[in-house]
Amino acid sequence: MSEERVSYYVSEAKKFLEAALAEFEREEKEKSDVTIRDAAEEAWNAVLQATNALLIGRGFPEERIKSHRDRRLALNSLELKDPRIRAMGFRDRFGAREHYLHEMCFYEGEYLIEGIRDDILKVKRYIDDVEEALRE
Repeated sequence: MSEERVSYYVSEAKKFLEAALAEFEREEKEKSDVTIRDAAEEAWNAVLQATNALLIGRGFPEERIKSHRDRRLALNSLELKDPRIRAMGFRDRFGAREHYLHEMCFYEGEYLIEGIRDDILKVKRYIDDVEEALRE
C-alpha cells in the first residue's frame, strides 16, 4: 500500500511541477500577475506532494500528515532521527518554498519574476532529492 502511495505522490509532484513550468512560460508571454501567482502555487503543491511521498516512504502514516503543520513537524522529527535526511535539508527547504511560493507570491503578490523562476527550479531539485532519499 505505502509503495503505491509513494509512487502516486511522486507522480503528482512531477505533474504539479510541469503545470508550474507551463504557467510560468505562459506568464512570460502574457505578463499576468495572476498567472505567475498560479505558477507559484502549482510549484508549492509539487513540494507538498513530494513531501508526502518522502514521509510516507519513511513510515509516517498518511492520516498523520494532512496539514502543513503536520508535514513540518514530521520533517523535523525525521531529520532528528536520520542524519542523511538532515543533511539534505528538507525541513528548511520545505519552509522556504512555503514562505516564498505560497505565502509571499501566491497570497501576498510579492515576488520578483526571476526569483520565482529560481524557486521553481529549486522545487525540481527538491523532488529529485526526495526520489534519491526514497531509494536509500
